[in-house]
Amino acid sequence: MLDSLLKQSIAVLAAAILGALMLSLLLIAALVLRPQIERSAADTAQLIRTLDRTFQLMGPLGQDEVAGVLREDEGRHVLVTDAAPDGTTRPRSWYAWYFLHVLTDRAGIAPSDVVIDDDGRLWVHMATAERPYWLLLRTLPAPDPVAGLALACGIALVAAFAGGVALQRRIARPLKRLEDAVSRLGDPTDPFAMDIEGPREIAAVSRALADMSARLQAAEADRALMLAGVSHDLRTPLTKLRLALAMLKDADAELVAGAERNVIRIEGMLGQFLDFARGFDAEATRPVPLQSLLQQAIEACADPASVVLEVPADAVIEVKETALLRALDNLLTNAFRHGKPPVVICAGISNGDLTIDVRDAGPGVTDENAQDLIRPFARGNAARAGEGTGLGLAIVAQVARAHRGDVKFAQDTASFTVRLRLPQEVGARQ
Repeated sequence: MLDSLLKQSIAVLAAAILGALMLSLLLIAALVLRPQIERSAADTAQLIRTLDRTFQLMGPLGQDEVAGVLREDEGRHVLVTDAAPDGTTRPRSWYAWYFLHVLTDRAGIAPSDVVIDDDGRLWVHMATAERPYWLLLRTLPAPDPVAGLALACGIALVAAFAGGVALQRRIARPLKRLEDAVSRLGDPTDPFAMDIEGPREIAAVSRALADMSARLQAAEADRALMLAGVSHDLRTPLTKLRLALAMLKDADAELVAGAERNVIRIEGMLGQFLDFARGFDAEATRPVPLQSLLQQAIEACADPASVVLEVPADAVIEVKETALLRALDNLLTNAFRHGKPPVVICAGISNGDLTIDVRDAGPGVTDENAQDLIRPFARGNAARAGEGTGLGLAIVAQVARAHRGDVKFAQDTASFTVRLRLPQEVGARQ
């Protein structure tokens, strides 16, 4: 649930604010409210004891006279009545409960002699020698201070939480922009030129990513230049070697044929190096009939008659045509070199993706081992190894990435399948 930095920060912020307010509420109740309640209850108990002693020292006439004077003014802090008021002894809040607890303890009054009327006023039963009286004491406030303090803390919690969320969103916004910028990088060598504004640490990460991207681009450019230069420089002596072999009329025919095969193999390897060095990102996509493109790849392979094609007749795809032909050429070459005929190409468009399966009857390799073969210059085991540069599947994966797709492998007891998935973002037709 808390799967993002913003959500985690808000959760921690809310817990911290709530904990701080609860601790503050407890400290205020213990260090401020409790002493005030005890002092108010003690003063009230002293007043009750004084009135009780005064009434006990008076005769009936004096008691009636004092009670009459107290009854005359409703605004006084102490009133006297003869009858018990309607109410309950149950306090309505923690404040009232603690006040009554201290009052009955200090004044020596039984809990049954204390009544809280319907208006929240405190009445105390005072038994004199002649007759009982009920005293109304205005020392218990109607509003509960704890409830008011809790309300104030709640308002402070909401305000602090709203401000904290706004602050966290301000901090998380540049992080989200940084995440979006990184997610748009389709390849480690893609340029990262976005300047993320925000806190110093986030800006430092943005600058570090931009510097790393620039270094990767420079390293990739140097690597491509080196491979292209080596491949180009080797073509000239190879051409001369081929010409020299053609002029050896009296030489051993088998020896010359072997040398020509080696020259052809070296030229093929150089072509692989050049393809891998140049990459396929620069080529534009264009609409191509799927069946025609696959048929063209089949005709260029070593044994076209051994390839079975299963494809919709009217499908049109949006792809980098030259790049896809190079990938298919490598897949078919691997199928004939390391697998067994028949070779089946099955293609179609489903859910916006073009899938091309190249299947042969060879033993194949597991998906885990096949994924390792995608790495440049990786060589397989005895089942799928042989002559080659180790760039065949790497180029296939490079073509897939140029189309924002991927390469998958499947092995069973009877066949080995390589699936090339290419998303059709422009809009392929079937």
